[in-house]
Amino acid sequence: MTQQPEPTPPARRMPESDDFPTGPSVGEPLPDFTLPDQNGAPVNFATARAGKKALVVFHRSVRW
Repeated sequence: MTQQPEPTPPARRMPESDDFPTGPSVGEPLPDFTLPDQNGAPVNFATARAGKKALVVFHRSVRW
């Protein structure tokens, strides 16, 4: 039976450095982006919020 390696803790997967940027800080404007919605249709962030404020939460799944 082959022994599985110990999983790497999340903090060690993406260290804070210039090689692994963490994204905008709280309150810092996001760059414009377009992502697919739940049906696969493209949604542009700036167009969808129509100039209003928005809370953006990115959820990382358990699949790395």
